[in-house]
Amino acid sequence: MSTAPLFDSPQRARVRNRRSILDVVHSNRGITRTQLGSIIKLSKTSIKEICDDLIAEGLLEEFQPKSAERQQGRPALSLRVTTHHGVLLGIDIGADKVSARSSTFAGDVLASSEVRTRREKPDRGYLLGLVEQAVSAIRPTGDGTAEQFHTVVVSTPGVVDPQTNVVSLAPQIAGWDGLDLRAAVAECIGCDPTRVFVERQTDLSVLAESIAGAAKGIDTVLYVHLGIGIGGGIIVRGELSRGASGAAGELGYLPLSFGDEPPAGSRIGAWEWAAGGRAWARHGRAAALEPGGARLLELADGDADSVDAEVIFRGVREGDTASVDVFDRMAYRIAAGIAAAVCVINPERVLVAGGLSKGGELLLDSLRDDLSTLVPIMPDIQLATFGGDGGVVGALHKATARAFDALNPLP
Repeated sequence: MSTAPLFDSPQRARVRNRRSILDVVHSNRGITRTQLGSIIKLSKTSIKEICDDLIAEGLLEEFQPKSAERQQGRPALSLRVTTHHGVLLGIDIGADKVSARSSTFAGDVLASSEVRTRREKPDRGYLLGLVEQAVSAIRPTGDGTAEQFHTVVVSTPGVVDPQTNVVSLAPQIAGWDGLDLRAAVAECIGCDPTRVFVERQTDLSVLAESIAGAAKGIDTVLYVHLGIGIGGGIIVRGELSRGASGAAGELGYLPLSFGDEPPAGSRIGAWEWAAGGRAWARHGRAAALEPGGARLLELADGDADSVDAEVIFRGVREGDTASVDVFDRMAYRIAAGIAAAVCVINPERVLVAGGLSKGGELLLDSLRDDLSTLVPIMPDIQLATFGGDGGVVGALHKATARAFDALNPLP
């Protein structure tokens, strides 16, 4: 929640208090008015008046928890967000898959769908077709339109202009740069564009972690997505940090090439090209074809083109020398990029996600060792809770917030 301005009208203050109550009830999934008062510092009278209004408007409802049935006397009723205001939709679009997930306003997941891409570099039309396919699989029964969705939030790689919803810096998807993704998604699923909101994938992922994952309760967080592309999300003082134009966390563009320069005109960031999934595959293939790479090649079923990070991880766990050499080189490159961000942000925790996070503690232990020699103050390093689902989980959290905003407009 954003900080209220120093001078606030009574009307605006009341709307903010309504939002606070909705947020707390939503996150607790059942809370009494007394418990609510211990979290939100309002008078009992104010809490009663606002809760009564929200119940009358159909946003909240009271219920008797099953645990209270065994209590003597008359236990207090609990509050929860109602489920009959509509369905929320989160969509996560990536170069390797498209995920869609729907939920109630109360946060109960209704349906999920995932469609894997079948192209090395998917293009705009192909991915939007997968969006339509994924959403169709979970669409509520009814008249067949997307108007059943109250609010839709779309997660995408790249940078999203907060004013125009145009995407830039997304080289993994052909034709994605310059796309008005809000209008494109609304058209392909048959939805009113005013119901659709677009956000950076890594911003939504770190938001999901801060609300219900490995960053919950952590004040300052650096989220690093390590996959084919490299990106990041930043939480500072408990708030998502987007930067002046929505590009905060574009870590793949750190000028760390290690002499491994990206192709001219590719718009791929230096660190992403040098340390992302493509780099692991390139260096792994080269190692497999060298005299000492026999075991690495064998792990790839004799096909050097099949060597990727997962094959390298298997080789390292076996103690294969060629695999260990590639792993140590690439892990150091990752640590160096993370160190650059850590020195600027000074996070309490670094979360690692994306396809390369499948290296698990093997990768984390190496990153901890290298990072400890590169930064002045060592952060805690953990795997992200939601892994590849962070974008769609965060999209549903953001859809809830957007829906609550729409139902509680500031005067």
